[in-house]
Order: sequence, then structure tokens, then C-alpha cells
Amino acid sequence: MMRNMILILIVTSVSLQLSGQDRIVTGHITDDRDVPIVGPTICQVNTTNCTRADKDGIFHLNLLPGKETTLKVECLGFNPVEVVLDDSGGYPLKIVLIPAYITDDLLPEMLDRNNSPMITMRSALSIEALFTDFDQFSTDLGSYNTDAMDYFAVSGPELGVSFQRVYAGFGLGMGYSYNDDNDTLVIDLNTTSYTLYLGYDLVRSPRIRLTPLFSFKWLRFKLLNYQNERRIPLSQYLDERNLDLRFNQTAVVAGINLEYLMYGETYGKGDYWSLGVFGGYAAKLNRI
Repeated sequence: MMRNMILILIVTSVSLQLSGQDRIVTGHITDDRDVPIVGPTICQVNTTNCTRADKDGIFHLNLLPGKETTLKVECLGFNPVEVVLDDSGGYPLKIVLIPAYITDDLLPEMLDRNNSPMITMRSALSIEALFTDFDQFSTDLGSYNTDAMDYFAVSGPELGVSFQRVYAGFGLGMGYSYNDDNDTLVIDLNTTSYTLYLGYDLVRSPRIRLTPLFSFKWLRFKLLNYQNERRIPLSQYLDERNLDLRFNQTAVVAGINLEYLMYGETYGKGDYWSLGVFGGYAAKLNRI
């Protein structure tokens, strides 16, 4: 019985000694956008004990006993960092590498953005121009009416929300255009646009946001045919098409939205203005 207890104590002592010598550290390496980085080098400081992160940014390193418990993480295109291992930090390690092009003055904003909520409100004031072709309706509406609808512009607010990189929004546009044609006949075109936006931030750096964007539009047209001083008489209305014509058109626009971000003197959540341009191809979804 006594011999068995001594054997158990010896085995326990050896196990404790081995566990004290061997320490495996696991970590996860990402960039400032929380995207895993492939292939960073992780070394125990002042040793040749190194490893690399895998395609998911995860690494495992068996520390050498009796050496410094500090890790140095390096990757091409990123600023190197050193991580001191102690009991105060949790495991696996969460290591964030900042791209080398991010200057010190932008670093506070980047760190703040990493701590910002996943859902972000965005608002905008847009001016939008659409080129259309309604020649197929010239027989029914009159060429002076369809010519007036070849181009129009709307302006109004847009309100949306970003969930991580996915953007969804709603916009309202009010427009007015005119075309003076057919002798003294004036064609007034009033347009209202209701738009749903859906996009994904393909590039989201401290200064640039590049977003492939789809927009679904409901366009409400109102055509008023007037003379310079008075309304068109009934006889002229019958000869020259509608006096007050209203119709709806739905369309989808696929394009690219490019924004340049401008910051104020302080950095914070949503503390920036942006100027952007959106261009794409519009296709109608229904006939008038």
C-alpha cells in the first residue's frame, strides 16, 4: 500500500513538472475590420521559436521554458506588435494588426470604430439624375410629352442602416423639369421618387467607402400641358393629347457608390461627413 502511494506521488510530481515546462499559446489575428489575416509570423521574443497563422488567422505556439513570455507578431503591410503574456489576459489571444498606411492621427478613429456597435445609422442628401427613353409611347402621349421625360432630376433625403458591411436604406426625391416645345406649348414635368437601397461595403477604409449598390425605384410622373398665359382649351386638349397626365414607373438601378470620408477635429462614432458619387445602369421593371 505504501509503495503504491509513493508511485502515485512520483507520477504526480513528474506531471506537474512537465505542465510547468510546457505552455501552448493559442491566438487569433485579424485586421482593424475584424478580417482574419493569413500568414503572420509569431515569435517568442529573443528566441528562434516561431510559428505562422493559418488561413483563418489562428496560431498555436509551444513556449520555450525559461525564456521571455512575450510574443512579437509581424506581417508584411501591417505594423508589428508585441504581446506580453500574463494571467490577466484571456485565451485564445485576440491580436489586431493595424495596416501600415494608417497614420497615427487616424489610429484613434480606427480603434473607436472597432468598439463601435455593429449597427450604424447613416443619412444623406442626394441629387440624382436619370436618363430614360419613352419613345415607344409617343403615339399615345405625343412626342412633346415623351421628349420631356427623356431626362429628369430629383433631390431629397436618404436614411439607412449598416449592419457590419451590409447597407439598407430608403430615399425620397422630389424633382421638377420642363421642356418648352411645340410652338408656345409648355410641358411641365413633376416627378416624385421613392427608393429602396441595398448594398455591401466592398472597401471601407478611413477615407474611402466603395459600395456596389442596388436601388429599386418607384417613380411618379405628372405631366401638365399649359400655354404661357392660360390653360389649354378643350378643343386643343383633344387635338394635342392630355392636359393632366399621371402615371407610375418602377425601375431598378445597379451601380457603384464611391464616398470620400472627411473627419472633424475629434474622432468618434459617426463623426464624419462624406461626399460621394453613384453611377449605374437603370432598367424599367414595368410598362407605364
